[in-house]
Amino acid sequence: GSPLHYNYRRRESENNMAKKKILIITSYVTGHGHKSVTNAIEDEIALRDDIEVKSIEGFSLAGQMGVKIGSLYAPIIRTSKDMWRFIYEVTCKRPGAVKTLVKRLIKRKFNRLIDEYKPDLILTTHPTFTSAIIDLLREKKRKIPFAILFTDFISISPVWIDHRAQLTIAPTDMAKSFAERSGVSEDKIKIISLPVRANILKAARTIEKIDEEKIRNKKEVDFLVMSGGDGSGNLGEIVERLLKIENSRISVVTGRNTKLKEILDKRFDYFRDRVTIYGFVNDIENLLITHDIGITKAGANAVIEAVNCCLPIIVAEMLPGQEEGNVDFLLRNNCGLYCNKNTSITKLVNKLLKDDKKRLIEIKKAQFELRDLDASKKVVNELVNIMRRGK
Repeated sequence: GSPLHYNYRRRESENNMAKKKILIITSYVTGHGHKSVTNAIEDEIALRDDIEVKSIEGFSLAGQMGVKIGSLYAPIIRTSKDMWRFIYEVTCKRPGAVKTLVKRLIKRKFNRLIDEYKPDLILTTHPTFTSAIIDLLREKKRKIPFAILFTDFISISPVWIDHRAQLTIAPTDMAKSFAERSGVSEDKIKIISLPVRANILKAARTIEKIDEEKIRNKKEVDFLVMSGGDGSGNLGEIVERLLKIENSRISVVTGRNTKLKEILDKRFDYFRDRVTIYGFVNDIENLLITHDIGITKAGANAVIEAVNCCLPIIVAEMLPGQEEGNVDFLLRNNCGLYCNKNTSITKLVNKLLKDDKKRLIEIKKAQFELRDLDASKKVVNELVNIMRRGK
């Protein structure tokens, strides 16, 4: 080729060589939240010229058996919350056993991955792999900075914690305090809100203020009922109750649970003018910013996306252990309500709508003040700082 072409290719090669590499260990098979946080970081890194990123399904490092184990999460939370509580409590009591097992299962593929990709930093957005990875890095005397990003607000499992990590990113003061009590130095912890995906941020930025008059004058009440990515929850019963509310219109997202979508389509066929059933949606942001009240499970990702889009939510379901703190976060920050066994959805909706929607407006204002639309950028900046220090 010509010298000009050669120089262009040489500059391109130099630029690629100059890029720092981030490896994210996450999971796509254990709920949508870990994947969503990872996608948010990937979106932010895509805007930069100095970093590249590679994301890996952590359970795949243990082969097909590992993926099968991780994939048990969805059916367990759908069918037996008592089983999930047992698993959660056992792992909290024996984090060392989790580390030993995971380390043995992922060792071969993890070491090969590091040899091939040669990352400048490793980030985990899933607790299962934290300590096992640090042990494997130390065994090979690899001086690769390691960072942890909590994906729950308050209820942090001890499996997440390892004081040897160079950086721990906590979304709340309470999560930070737990990390400190567990032996992590304060100077290794940064408080940053949970990152959300670029499409959510784009929609959220269209909300420049809370228009009280517009909210009060709207006649219809649009409900967004979300089951989470894995399609759990008693959605049919919730829709039945919401249909009794005057001027209600209901959108239901069943996630990956295609069977549930089919059941609800048939059940509410007569109410097609008021009820719309969706499966898994890729543009959830359009639903978040066009509805008045969200009803969802207490996943941290669902909560933070609603907060960013100023959608008041009622939590109708939560997983024992890990999601209990997410409800506390919601209530402490006046960003929604919790429907416990002694309270009906209808009663809580009426609470939001009475007195000219006073409570609904209060919650939207609190969400507007709480949200951090720069969280992804802050997380990536912290990762860059750690890489620059190189330790």
